[in-house]
Amino acid sequence: MEENKPNFHKKSIKSSHENEPAFNVYLDEVLVAEVRGNDPTKLTVIPMRELNDYEEDKLHEFIESMVSDQEY
Repeated sequence: MEENKPNFHKKSIKSSHENEPAFNVYLDEVLVAEVRGNDPTKLTVIPMRELNDYEEDKLHEFIESMVSDQEY
């Protein structure tokens, strides 16, 4: 059975005041989080809406894949 992953995608936004890279993460067309930084151990994730546990787990996997260039 094929896993039905949430449809996350990112859009780059203006860097933060500390010149860290930043991007918004969308689930389908709904903004779900803003992510700042490029060090996977020190990312700032700002939630924009509540997700269920499964979506939240997949969001973290997606973010990790974005900063480490792995495939989500």
